[in-house]
Amino acid sequence: MPQVLGREWTEEEESSGEERAEVREAQREVATYVARMEVLRPEVMRVTRAHKALGRCGRALRSWTDDNYFFGESFASAKISCFWSHSWHGRRWMKIFSLMLRYNGLPSAIIGSFTALTMIVLFSCGLLPGLSRLDDNDPRWSTWSLAGGFAGAVITFFLWRPRQLVFLDRVCISANNVGLKAASIFSLAGILKKSDQMLVLWDPTWSDRLWCVFELAAFLKSKATSEQVIIILPTFLGPCSIGLFIGVFLVMLPATTVPMREHTSWGRYFILVPLSGTFLLLFISGYVIAAAFRAYFRSVEKLKKDLSEISFDETRCSCCDCGHVQRGAHMMCDREIVKECVSIWFGSEEAFEDYVRSEVLVTIVAGLHDRTFTRGWSLSVASPILWAFLDIAASHAGYDNASLDLAIAEGREGMVLWFCCAPMFVDICIFFACRYCQEGNSTCHEILKNLQLEMVAVVVFSVMAATFVYSHAYSGPERLHSAAQFVGGWSIMALFHVFFRVSRQSGACHLFRLRSG
Repeated sequence: MPQVLGREWTEEEESSGEERAEVREAQREVATYVARMEVLRPEVMRVTRAHKALGRCGRALRSWTDDNYFFGESFASAKISCFWSHSWHGRRWMKIFSLMLRYNGLPSAIIGSFTALTMIVLFSCGLLPGLSRLDDNDPRWSTWSLAGGFAGAVITFFLWRPRQLVFLDRVCISANNVGLKAASIFSLAGILKKSDQMLVLWDPTWSDRLWCVFELAAFLKSKATSEQVIIILPTFLGPCSIGLFIGVFLVMLPATTVPMREHTSWGRYFILVPLSGTFLLLFISGYVIAAAFRAYFRSVEKLKKDLSEISFDETRCSCCDCGHVQRGAHMMCDREIVKECVSIWFGSEEAFEDYVRSEVLVTIVAGLHDRTFTRGWSLSVASPILWAFLDIAASHAGYDNASLDLAIAEGREGMVLWFCCAPMFVDICIFFACRYCQEGNSTCHEILKNLQLEMVAVVVFSVMAATFVYSHAYSGPERLHSAAQFVGGWSIMALFHVFFRVSRQSGACHLFRLRSG
C-alpha cells in the first residue's frame, strides 16, 4: 500500500486517487481536441432563425421545458451569421427585450414612420376624419400620425420575424441526446470559428462566468484582427428603450388630443399641454430613470475593473460550485480544460489576460458607452415627437390658405425638436449619469445623487422649452420670424454638439488605450 508523508492510504482513498488521475488525463485530452477548433460531427453545426429563438415571447430564453421542441427549431448549416453569447444567470426578460430591440427595433421605427406619413397623406386628402378640439366643433385636427405611427411600431416590434441565422445554445445544442450534446460542447470552439459575428448579451454576470470568457477567447483566436466583429448589447438597453419610447408617446399625446377653448389663444394654450405633461413625467419618473442609468454606468465601471483584473481562477463554473462530484463520481473540471485551451491558443494564460486587459477591454467598454446610446437610438426613441408635429402641421395646413406658412413653420420646429434637441438632451443626461455613477456613501447620499441628476434633466429641458415657448409668443409675421430663429439657433447648437461628441469619443478612446497600455 503506497505511503505519502508517512501515512498509509486506505483502499478507498487509493481508488479515489486513481479516479482523479484518470479525470485529469481526460481533461488534457479534451482540452487538446477543443483547442484544434474543429467540429466533431457535421450535425452539431446548427443554426436557427432569429425569430424562432425569440418566438413565444422568448420562451427559449426563459423556460427550461420542452427541450425537444427547441432543438427541433434548429437545422444544420455550414455557416453561422451570429453567435449569441450570454449568461444564464442574468435577468432573462431583459435579454429578450434587448434582442427584440436589436432585431426588430429598426423595422419598427421604419414601419412606424411610414405608417405616420401614410396617415397624414390620407388625412390631408380628406379620406380620414378629423378631431374636434374647439367649441365650434370644427373637425380639422389630426391625431392619426401619432396614433398610427405608435400602433405600427408596436405591432411590428412584436410580430416582425427576423430571419438571420443565429446560434443559441438552448436551441442548437440537444439536451436529450447525450452523445450529440457532448459533441456540441467539444466542438464549441469550432462553432465559434465558423461564426461571422459574436453578439455579447452583456449584464453584470457575464464576465463572472467561465464559459462566457471562454467563448470570447475562442472567437478572438479564431479570427484575424480585421475579421473580429464583436457586438456588445447590454441587456439594460431593451427595457430602457421601450420605457422611454412609451413615455415620449404619452407626453406628446395631449398635444394632438386635448380639447381647447375657442376664445383662448390656441397656439399658446396648445404648447403648454405637452410641456406640462413632460415636466410631470420628468418629476414622477425622473428619479427612477436617473437611478437606473447611474446603476448601469456603475456596472460598466465594475466591468472595467473585472476585465483589467481578469483571471480564470476568479470566474465561476457549475462544476466547481458542486465540488467536481456528480452522483458520487468525480467529474472533469471545466476551468482546467479552458485554461489549457487558452494556454495553447495564446501561449499562456497571462498572454490572454494581457490581451483582454488592453484591446478587448477598450472594445467592450467603448461598445457599452459610446456605441449603445447612439444618435440613431435617440432619434428612434424620440420618434413620437416627429409624428405629433406631423399632425400639428397637417391640422394647420387644412384650415385655410393663410395657415400654410404657419404649418411649414410648425413642421420645421418639430423636425428640429426631434432631430437636434432630443439627441442633445439625451447626450447631456447620459454624460452626467456616467460622470456621477459612483455609489453614495449612504442611502441619503445615494438619493441626493439621483435627485441631482434629475435636476440636471429638468434644467436642460427647461432651457429648450423656454426657447420653444418664446417662438410661440407672437402671431402673424412675427410668429414666422421667431420660428426661424428657433430653428436656426438649435440647428447651430446641434452642429456644435455633434463636433463635441465626436471629439470627446475619440479623445476618451485614445486616453483609455494609453492607460490600458
